[in-house]
Amino acid sequence: MPQRKRIMLVEDTASHRKLYSSWLRIGGYDPHVLADERTVQQMVEEVRPAAIIVDIRLPNVSGLDVIEGLKSDERTRAIPVMALTVLNSASDRSACLAAGADVFVTKPDRIATFLDRIAALLADVSGADAAAAAR
Repeated sequence: MPQRKRIMLVEDTASHRKLYSSWLRIGGYDPHVLADERTVQQMVEEVRPAAIIVDIRLPNVSGLDVIEGLKSDERTRAIPVMALTVLNSASDRSACLAAGADVFVTKPDRIATFLDRIAALLADVSGADAAAAAR
């Protein structure tokens, strides 16, 4: 049986942590949930996730800053990041992508769409890795 890909979820709202982690389990992933965004860098090195989902509206550090920190560190730069937020304007989307998010998802989402986006996020990384190896 193949090992389940670990997905880190950075979310401060308990009900959202429960919802999205259950969706990840249903989708065949191994969710690792963080309620405190200040521990992301440390935990990424311990957990070694295949992808990271970051809520943008967090209480201590902006999700945009979390994403920028991940993408500016050579050790975590290649990990795909999904920005997950209730914000839904074009400027919110642009800000998330400019911070380094690979995909922008607005809450609430549907389970099938959410899991499709996770699969696509992971496939994009696998495809890029394969293309780089073929060079």
